[in-house]
Amino acid sequence: MKQFWTRIRIYLRESAERKLMIGRMSVSRLTIFGVAAGILLAAVLALIYLTYGKRDTALTYTRADVRGGYSYRMHDNLLSYRAENYLYTYDGERNVSTFYELGTIDGYDVSSSMAIAYSGSAFLIPGVQKNAQPRVLSDGTILDVRAGTNYAAILFENPNGDRHILIVTRAMESVSTLSFRDGDVVAFDFVRSGASELLWVSTMDVKQFTEESIVRLYDCRNGGAMVHYSSAFYNQSIYNVYLSDACLFLIGTQAIIRYDRGEDGGFSAERDRVRVYGSTIVDFSAGPESAYFIALPDAVEGGENNLVRLITVSETDDLWSTVMQKYMPAPVVGAFLHQNRVCVFTRENFLQFSFAGKKLLDVEQQYVPNAVFEYGDTGFLVLTDDACYRATVE
Repeated sequence: MKQFWTRIRIYLRESAERKLMIGRMSVSRLTIFGVAAGILLAAVLALIYLTYGKRDTALTYTRADVRGGYSYRMHDNLLSYRAENYLYTYDGERNVSTFYELGTIDGYDVSSSMAIAYSGSAFLIPGVQKNAQPRVLSDGTILDVRAGTNYAAILFENPNGDRHILIVTRAMESVSTLSFRDGDVVAFDFVRSGASELLWVSTMDVKQFTEESIVRLYDCRNGGAMVHYSSAFYNQSIYNVYLSDACLFLIGTQAIIRYDRGEDGGFSAERDRVRVYGSTIVDFSAGPESAYFIALPDAVEGGENNLVRLITVSETDDLWSTVMQKYMPAPVVGAFLHQNRVCVFTRENFLQFSFAGKKLLDVEQQYVPNAVFEYGDTGFLVLTDDACYRATVE
């Protein structure tokens, strides 16, 4: 009898141990299945986000009041174009369109403060004075114009073939006439320097054995007085000028030339050069100690470009520069320094990179762009064959 009860106790103990083991196995299986289900759910949600959410929210498009199919230019956040006898401007930040009826004109320029147009020997700044009439130059034919904030510049050629630049106010009143006997004017425009408005002029003398370029800066508020005269640059043309709080940068076909700004408002002798041969600088941004430039290689005639370069130049006493290169998956339409990022529009994608080169965004575009322009810190104007869209980055 004693053996019988011993066998019963052994059976019950083994049965309990088997049930406990089975329970533990069930809990383990449930835990494994739960973790696997969680991983699967997270993967599905990530796939949905990458497929739909990221693509739909990266760029938001709204139609802009701009006619499609024309030749456009961008200056001071204003998109401008000619259509029939009208000059149209569009402010991307304010979403406001303006137009001027000018009749037949040879050329024009637009800034945030004014528009200036010319034909033959006459020029007009419309919209500033009521019923303003064109002003006629009695001693020359106008070749080109530039609109600044408070001043405009008119490049003209007199009957002797000499070229001059006339600086005028928004009311078309003369400020100064600049003469250039040592070379042809190849580029000119305005830059702001604190309260002053500077006109820069790049000339090139092709009569020398070696072509020479010279850049001059004039203070329009001070009657057009010259404030900077560069040394000669050989075998290259200067086509743009950028000004930061610390430096002056001349942009040439071979190099970026840096000058430091003095406390008196003047500029030092040349401090540094960064080679950019074979590339065109298309955008600029200055930080506290570094200046950034977007360079697009000059495409071979009939070819397309898939490369974007970010050139970083020191603005301190430590002279250094770096170049970052990024190859795009499709031909580049536009590249910009936007909100401390490198933003690139290709025929197919919109991409963003950090200044260190990390890819932050790569999404397909809703529209195929022919041209792209940046307006302020807000967004971009994307021009297609027949329309214009305001594209905002989210």
